[in-house]
Amino acid sequence: MSTPPVNLVAQVTQLLRQDIVDGRLEPGERLTEARLSERYGVSRVPVREALRMLEGEGFIATDRPRMRTVAVISDQDADDLFTVRVTVEGLTAARAAQEITPEGLRTLRSILAAGQEALATGRTELLPQLNTDLHRAIAAASGSAMLVSLFNQISGKIAWIYRGTVETRAPSSWAEHAEIVGAIMDRDPDRARDLVVAHIERSRSTTLRDAGAGTGPRAGD
Repeated sequence: MSTPPVNLVAQVTQLLRQDIVDGRLEPGERLTEARLSERYGVSRVPVREALRMLEGEGFIATDRPRMRTVAVISDQDADDLFTVRVTVEGLTAARAAQEITPEGLRTLRSILAAGQEALATGRTELLPQLNTDLHRAIAAASGSAMLVSLFNQISGKIAWIYRGTVETRAPSSWAEHAEIVGAIMDRDPDRARDLVVAHIERSRSTTLRDAGAGTGPRAGD
């Protein structure tokens, strides 16, 4: 069997991951190579590789050989993710307040404005990606390749969970984003870190409170 080009596998992996994060493929939904091959217009080989990669990332579960489904995030997994976020993103925010460049500030303000506009116009479907973009921009502003790498490892799961709480969490979330960006602009690392930690803890509370509500990646808990 020939090996598919690496870029094709990466493309299929990204498409499949995004379909899961965006809810086009629901938690618990069965995934077959034949169906996904038709969906993405590729052979089964890159689909098979993409499924293996996303299983390793925790987006896909295998109940028995060749029986793959979209994963469901447990209470414990969600809680663990927020614990990791508090550590990583608290540090990135503090570092960003010290290291951010004028270009980094422009990027933060631009994403913040886009999120506020999407919220004001009711385009909540744009908010999960904008949320990820803002938090990634803060990580990038830290100037640390290690912190950016750590953030990127969890960013897909962050967007996945955020999608399930966006309708109730978005107004307060984007108000908190504005405060965080303000602290970074003021170059106040302690305040930036404290605001990010409080922001993540509020998200944790909302996510765990809404467990079992039938939305997002935790449907079926």
